[in-house]
Amino acid sequence: MKTIYTIFIFLVHFLFSFHLIGQDNPTETMALVTFKITDYNGIPEEGAVITLTGVDTTLTAKGVADIDGKYKLLLPEGKKYKISVFKFGEDFNFERPLDIPSTVGAIKFQKDLKIKLVTEYLKIYKLEHVYFDFDKWELKKESDNALNMLLKDLKNKPNMKIEIAGHTDDKGTHEYNMRLSQRRADSVIEWLINHGISTTRLLAKGYGETAPVASNDTEEGCSKNRRTEVRIIEE
Repeated sequence: MKTIYTIFIFLVHFLFSFHLIGQDNPTETMALVTFKITDYNGIPEEGAVITLTGVDTTLTAKGVADIDGKYKLLLPEGKKYKISVFKFGEDFNFERPLDIPSTVGAIKFQKDLKIKLVTEYLKIYKLEHVYFDFDKWELKKESDNALNMLLKDLKNKPNMKIEIAGHTDDKGTHEYNMRLSQRRADSVIEWLINHGISTTRLLAKGYGETAPVASNDTEEGCSKNRRTEVRIIEE
């Protein structure tokens, strides 16, 4: 009976935790919390892993931030949680517990978390001849030569870690540019992973229009700002 009882408790805990993830509607007893993870410049940290551990409950939950740096979770009201975030080999533990108040009616709110990756770039260079169609993030076939050169470099230097940084001009909204640049950076990372490079060596980040290298007042300047960079973190 003891073994059966232990398994039953585990299953209840598992099913309860699973039920909380990916839900969008708060209830009388469950608050909808949207976690938003950014760097200190407000740029979303897609792929950051957020973990919540109950302070006064056995509940634990884990999820991955989306392209906007967001992750939604239903949590029981009247409980406290410890938050930690993990990204690219670094752990961020937030000492202040997250308190979910008990209130009348359904509640939802956003919890903003800012993290700073300790990344000092040894070198930054433009990844020339990497092409995308307008308003698209799928790599064009003409990009293969440039990507194969980068792939060769990564294979020749097995300790090298890099960030692929996506940039746009200032045409369109800030949110649009952030999403487009992130998706383009993700596409390069996906290509490298598909060709044998470990995810532990790769970081993708979209900067949108926040880091121009030229004026956006001319087409030439806009063209320079629409770029993909390789930022070497470790060699």
